Amino acid sequence: MARILPDSINADFLTTYNVDTMADCAPETLTIKVWDLYGTAPKEGDEIKAEGTYVAAVVICEGCDKSQELHRDQLSR
Repeated sequence: MARILPDSINADFLTTYNVDTMADCAPETLTIKVWDLYGTAPKEGDEIKAEGTYVAAVVICEGCDKSQELHRDQLSR
């Protein structure tokens, strides 16, 4: 199941996964939806970080309607 990352870690996500196509977009205008591997989403009360065990992600800019899909091979560290 997909989940949306908190706005406060958008800039860290872009840096961690080298998403340079969104460099002109303000981090607060982005929505980042991620799909976790085998339900590895943080549990309630856990700190949510930009880096995770993701199988896919979509970054969408609400300001300019740009978007970028990230697949498993782009998200593996």
